[in-house]
Amino acid sequence: MRGRGRQRSGALVLAALTVAALFAAPAAPAAAAVASVQRLAGDDRFETSAAISASTFSPGVATAYIAAGLDFPDALSGSAAARARSAPVLLTLAASLPAATAGELTRLRPGRIIVLGGEGVISAGVMNALAAYTAGAVTRIAGADRYATSAAVSAATFAAGAPVAYLVDGTTYADALAAAPAAGRQGGPILLTGRTALPAAVRAELVRLRPARVVIAGGTGAVSAAVADAAAAATGAPVQRLAGADRYATAAAIAAATFPDGAPTVSVASGADFPDALSGAAAAADGPLLLTTPGSVPVATAREIIRLAPGRILVLGGAGAVSATVSDRLTVVGTSLTAATGGVITSSTEVRAGSCLTSPDASHRLCVGIDGEISVHRGTTLRWRSWSADASPRALRVRGDGNAVLYSVDGRIIWQTSTSGTAATSLTMADAGDALLRTSAGAVLWSTMTSPGSPVWRLPYATGQSWAAGAPHSSFGTGQGARGSLDFGPRAGGSTRVLAIAPGTVYRVQCGAGSYLGISHAGGWQSTYYHLVNEQTQLVGTTVAAGTYLGDVGRTLPCGGGATFDHVHLTIRRAGAPVSVEGMTFGGYTVRSGGSDYWGHWVDATGRRVVTAPGGAACCLLAR
Repeated sequence: MRGRGRQRSGALVLAALTVAALFAAPAAPAAAAVASVQRLAGDDRFETSAAISASTFSPGVATAYIAAGLDFPDALSGSAAARARSAPVLLTLAASLPAATAGELTRLRPGRIIVLGGEGVISAGVMNALAAYTAGAVTRIAGADRYATSAAVSAATFAAGAPVAYLVDGTTYADALAAAPAAGRQGGPILLTGRTALPAAVRAELVRLRPARVVIAGGTGAVSAAVADAAAAATGAPVQRLAGADRYATAAAIAAATFPDGAPTVSVASGADFPDALSGAAAAADGPLLLTTPGSVPVATAREIIRLAPGRILVLGGAGAVSATVSDRLTVVGTSLTAATGGVITSSTEVRAGSCLTSPDASHRLCVGIDGEISVHRGTTLRWRSWSADASPRALRVRGDGNAVLYSVDGRIIWQTSTSGTAATSLTMADAGDALLRTSAGAVLWSTMTSPGSPVWRLPYATGQSWAAGAPHSSFGTGQGARGSLDFGPRAGGSTRVLAIAPGTVYRVQCGAGSYLGISHAGGWQSTYYHLVNEQTQLVGTTVAAGTYLGDVGRTLPCGGGATFDHVHLTIRRAGAPVSVEGMTFGGYTVRSGGSDYWGHWVDATGRRVVTAPGGAACCLLAR
């Protein structure tokens, strides 16, 4: 039921113990921190490798490592060595040197080049070609297999008495990707092992190294307890295991054990594939490498970024490896704001999950629960709730587009005042009891409508009638401006009478030569009614009660637009301008937006979804 417009329930009482369980006193304000997010990527893994190197290393590096780009073991072994030597890892094909790699070597002018792996992964022809890019030697480090190669890389790089040696599963890449920056930072190697047995070459290297400690990256499913025991026997050193529930949590655990708060840079790469992280592990000079899925930020990764509070987040790889959605969410995750005070949230403050924002006179609180619901309270009386829910809420903020948004720990939007942009600059918990989204000039663009003077909306039709109801949309249905309009239409054979949704004074909305009816309500609110026939124009200038007959549904277009069937296009306004109806309640039903005009749903007073509007009005809401 698309049309062109011109544009509560009773209070609930919460037990004090319930309120205390969901909300705590606001944390002490901390300095705001906003991480910049930069993507390093090329058209393929070789170009990405070159881009990572170019962003990290200046010309004249002492060493450059070359590893196979189509497999991971040798590059993993070399990444810790490269990190320890402040050297890049560049990728190559087995039989030819990619142009991007050649170009980066030309820029770097390395003092020498080390090839990782045997001729089966990097041919003699490639090795010969590499000689043109250095004045020094081109050497190869290789063993009989991936395990022996990792031992050989360690032996060529780290002296006996190393402070640490990391053991990782040699059959997969994820744990090693995160372990490499940690190992390199601590001055130790990455050694590959079998899952259930310690390879002889690796055992021999551990005996030679005599590390002060051994760190196993990954759970017992990746590196068994038997391997840990064998490593302890070979070194006589304590063995520590760093592991999480999955590869993302393991990477976070490694970072947490290695890097202090305030890391300058955090690198983030796909945990679903290895190429981008191979070069990134070596380049992560001053921070950890964390893993993400292509489409979402794992909570473990997000929590570690929040702890680290980096100044910069490097996304390694193109949008196919790490999506734009993830990049956007990392910006949210990497932002930490000071706790809001004085009853106002601005673009530089926030209300964190488990805390409340108190009105200036301390009579009301706007709270963000640890269950992901936002609520307004007067004492222990619940006045309004968002009906949102999430397992990992983080903070309520005012976003740059002028909307109040509740974000999750991993950067998702849990709830927002509007799914389209506004000119608002703050969210205020007013003494009167309303939470108000305001512009810098004080105009209200959204409200919880919880002050005693706020109108209570009913549905625009008679009690006992069931009408189809639409979802929030902008006045023109173009997605521009506040989604402040709703369409309602009767079922076949039902009453067509449109009623006032709250008491107020009837006025005429002028639009050039045309006009239609509106009502001015208490508190500066207005409701307008478009498409009506049989308009009761004699009511203009009079005060009417809620439920007063205004006209019948129709398709009239006094101010332009269009309509394909009979309905009323209801718009809620402040100072004549539409405001977002997302989250508003009409006749005990609360409306939600799906993020696009005409898409959304309605819930009843218990939070149960009763109508879903998939791009237009859907049947039906029963007026009570």
